[in-house]
Amino acid sequence: MLPSTVKLPAEPYDYVLTRIESGRYENASEIVSAALRALQREERKSYAEARSGSHIAEGDVFRILWEMSPQSALIRSSARSAIA
Repeated sequence: MLPSTVKLPAEPYDYVLTRIESGRYENASEIVSAALRALQREERKSYAEARSGSHIAEGDVFRILWEMSPQSALIRSSARSAIA
C-alpha cells in the first residue's frame, strides 16, 4: 500500500479524532477505509435505483433540460407567433 496524506478541515478532523478516542477505530486509515466502503455502497445503490427506473429516465433528462433552456422558450414563442 502506498503511503498518503489527507488534509481535512477542522470539523472532519475533530470527528476522526473522536472516533479514534472512542475506541471504535484504531487510526485514521480505518476511518477513511470505512467511509470509502460506505460511499461505494451508496453509489452502487444509486446506480441500481437509476437502472431500475425509479429515477428520471435518460431521455426524460434531456427533454427536461431542453424545456428549461432559453433556446427552447424562444423557439416555442416563435412557433406560437407563426401559428397565430
